[in-house]
Amino acid sequence: MEENTFYIRTLSPVHVGCDEVYDPTGFVINEEAWILTAFEPMDFFRSLPLQEKSRYTEICGRGTIESILELYKFMSGKRFNGHRVGICRGLIAQYQKTLEIPLRDRRKIQQELNNFSISRTAFNPTTQKPCFPGSAIKGALRTAYLNYSSQERNVHLDRRDRNPANALEKELLQYQSLEKDPFRLLKVSDFHPVGPCKTRIIYAINAKKVPSQFEARGPFQILEVIEPGTVFAGTIQVLNPLTRNVIQSPLSEEKVLQSARIFYERERKREKEELKISGLPVVLPAEDGGVCPLRIGRHSGAESLTIEGYRHIKIMKKRGERPAYSDKATTFWLASDVPDKKTAQSLAPFGWASLGRMTQALRNELEAIEPDREQTDSTPDLTSQSQPPVEQKSSPPPPPVEEIWENAFVSFNAGSGGIVTAQTQDKKTSEIRGKEKAMTVTDTSLHKKLFEGKKSLSKACVTVRKAGNRWEIVKVEPTV
Repeated sequence: MEENTFYIRTLSPVHVGCDEVYDPTGFVINEEAWILTAFEPMDFFRSLPLQEKSRYTEICGRGTIESILELYKFMSGKRFNGHRVGICRGLIAQYQKTLEIPLRDRRKIQQELNNFSISRTAFNPTTQKPCFPGSAIKGALRTAYLNYSSQERNVHLDRRDRNPANALEKELLQYQSLEKDPFRLLKVSDFHPVGPCKTRIIYAINAKKVPSQFEARGPFQILEVIEPGTVFAGTIQVLNPLTRNVIQSPLSEEKVLQSARIFYERERKREKEELKISGLPVVLPAEDGGVCPLRIGRHSGAESLTIEGYRHIKIMKKRGERPAYSDKATTFWLASDVPDKKTAQSLAPFGWASLGRMTQALRNELEAIEPDREQTDSTPDLTSQSQPPVEQKSSPPPPPVEEIWENAFVSFNAGSGGIVTAQTQDKKTSEIRGKEKAMTVTDTSLHKKLFEGKKSLSKACVTVRKAGNRWEIVKVEPTV
C-alpha cells in the first residue's frame, strides 16, 4: 500500500454536481420497492414488443411538454435491468402526483416537470458508480489552506478589483502567475468506492438559520447523494518543486492536512451551534477517527467555501429589493426525505466526510463485504422512516481504461452548455460536455485562462477514460 493512498468516508449525504440528470426516457420507478432504475434508452427500446415500440417512438417524436408526461405514464409500471438508485418517500408521492395530471393541463404539466428534474452526482461512466473527482477534493484542501494562510498574512482586499477572490489567493499563496501557484504541485487522483456503495435520491431544502415568520426563498431541489458510510480510495501527493525560485512558498503534506483539520473542525463546530439555534430536526453527522474532516460537494455552506475575514456572501432579499452582502449565510441547505421542511421528521447537512490513511487491513475489510449488499438496504441514514428492502445482484464491472495525454492542447467552447476538448499531437481527441462538469475536472489554477481568458491551454496534462468508441476527459491539470 502506497504511503500517499487515502480514504474518504462520507459522514453525511454528499452530492458532487456533474451537469447530468436522470432523463425520463432512461429510467423507470418501482413504487413498491422505492427504486429508480436507469438504463440506456435504446436498450429499453429494443426490449419492447413491436406494438409498444411504435407507441414509444410516437411519444418521443412529438417533442412537446405533454409528451414528456405521456412518456412517464408509458414507463410507469414497467421493469428493466440497469443502474439502481434508492429513492425517498417524498419522491414516490411527487411521482404519483405527476402521473395524475391531466394531459390537457399544459401549465400544470410544465410546472411539475420543472420540479421533477433529478440531478446525478459525479460518477464513473464505465461502472456507473459515484466518484469524487480529484479537483473537488483539491478544491476543499485549497480552501482550508487559504484559511490557514490568512491567519499568518494580512491582505488588503480592494472590492473594486474585477476579481478580488483571485487577487486574495495570489497574495495568500505568494504567486502571480499560474506556474508559480504552489497548488500545482498538489496531485490528487479521483477517488473511487471501495466496498459497498449506495446512492439515494433525496430533496435539498432551504431553511432559515434563525427562526423567522418568513420562510427561506430557495425552492427545493432533487439530488442524487452518496449515502453516509460509503468509503472511497485515491491518492494525494505533494511534489517537490524543481527550484525554489519558481514557487516561493511550497506546500508540504503535513501543512495541507493540518490546515484541513483546523479549518473543517472549526466549521463543523460553528455549524453545529447554528443548527441548535435553528430548532430544526437535524441529525448531526457522526465523527470519524481519520486524519481530518472535509466538506465536499454542493450545498456545503458558503462559510466552508470561503476565507474567514474576507467573506462577501450574497444575501437575497424580498422580491424587488437589492441583495445585501455579509460575512455569514442566513440559511442552510439540508437533505430531506420530503420537499417541505414542515413535514420533515429528520434533516441532515450536506457534504461532510472524513479523510484518513488507507491501510491494507481496511481495504481488505471493505472488499470482503458482499457486493450483493450494496443496494440491499435502502433505509435512509437521515430519517427514522422505514422503507421496503431492495435486492440487487450485480457482477463486478471491468476496470476502466484510462490514458494520460501529456502536453495536450485544450480548448473551451461556451456553446451548447459548454464543451471542453483536448487534442494530442497525433490528433487523438477527447471532450467533456457541460461547463460545471468541465470546471469540476479541471484544476482550479487553470480556470481563469480556460473559462474566462483565452479559452484555451497550449499545453496541459489530460487524463482520459475510454467510453465506448470515444475518449472522455476526466481530469485536466497543469504540466509539471
